[in-house]
Amino acid sequence: MNNIFINKDYRTTKIKKEQLHQILAQMLEYLGIDNVEVGLTLTDNTNIRQLNKEWRDKDKPTDVLSFPAGEIPGYRYKVLGDIVISVPYTKKQAENLGVSFYEELVRLIAHGLLHLLGYDHEKSQKEARLMFDKQEKLIKHILDKNITGK
Repeated sequence: MNNIFINKDYRTTKIKKEQLHQILAQMLEYLGIDNVEVGLTLTDNTNIRQLNKEWRDKDKPTDVLSFPAGEIPGYRYKVLGDIVISVPYTKKQAENLGVSFYEELVRLIAHGLLHLLGYDHEKSQKEARLMFDKQEKLIKHILDKNITGK
């Protein structure tokens, strides 16, 4: 059993916390990962820009940030960390890519989760191919499961 926290501080999206929880739970199940804790926060461009500046020294908004954690001795779960997604950035990116907001959100959750699991597309081309292949499989799994954003 996994422990998933959803912090939906951005209120204007129609996606419900239960749907976000289900997406993450299905991704973890698909990957065969159990007994972990992960957090997901939906926020705005101002907050994600602040986090991006503070943690990555990049003074601009971005779509998704991942903050890996680690073992907490004696704690029931292995804490993977937190994923933070900007809703306005995601909406704009979805429009630019010609996909639904929901599909883009699923992509960003998968991307953030894989970073928490140690994947890094900036290390090498080989790592990038590995990560993006896994990401596409996760997206397809969720979209095929018909976990809708409606």
